[in-house]
Amino acid sequence: MDVDIEQIATFPMESDDWVTTVLIGGAAMLFSFFVVPIFLVSGYLVTVLRAGMEGATEPPTFDDWGETLKEGLVAAVIGFIYMLVPLIVAGVSIGGAVLAFLSGTDAGVGAGFASLFGGLFLSWILSIVFGIVGLAGVANYAREREFGAGFDFGVITDVVTHRSYLLAWVYVIVLNVVVGIIAGVLGVIPFLGPIVTVFLSFYALVIAGWLWGQGFAEAAGMSAAAEAYQSGRERDRPDSTESY
Repeated sequence: MDVDIEQIATFPMESDDWVTTVLIGGAAMLFSFFVVPIFLVSGYLVTVLRAGMEGATEPPTFDDWGETLKEGLVAAVIGFIYMLVPLIVAGVSIGGAVLAFLSGTDAGVGAGFASLFGGLFLSWILSIVFGIVGLAGVANYAREREFGAGFDFGVITDVVTHRSYLLAWVYVIVLNVVVGIIAGVLGVIPFLGPIVTVFLSFYALVIAGWLWGQGFAEAAGMSAAAEAYQSGRERDRPDSTESY
């Protein structure tokens, strides 16, 4: 997966309506506590994933709000289902720790702390793993436009073990580090800093979605390409009984 840093950094600005798009997306993130706006953001992420898969040279716009909200809701449900395992592990760990603390004994308190920190650490690791897998599920939904595609484990397994998809995540992690540094600098500006950071985060999300889409497309297409290549070799191979 080859990446042009300048192209990636400016991708969200390639549309004539990019300012409007960033303002809408940033405002939706800013007011995500109303719940509905977060579905607008996740729905837009679905369209950006699709744009990345198709190799689009400019980002999508908020042109069909109803469809964007619907796809955002579906994507949120898919993501939530994948995160059930980490959530259950965290819940069991906290519950076990509380019961141990209530015993009132030193051994119980020690066991409680071990259960709490050990379980939360395991939950954190699982949330990373299932987050990567879940995003692949959302990307497959974006490609197929069917809810069940989010759980097509044949495709998803191939994708999450492919270099291109994992490399896309590496790029996104680096992007998050850069955005985090900029956000830290902006954070010292009273009131305005945190607000600008939200819009910057949406800008970064557009880049991340495009990268994930690119990585997913390359990963999902490799097995098919390999089969086609192998099939072509089989067709072109001379008959073993042919004399020369």
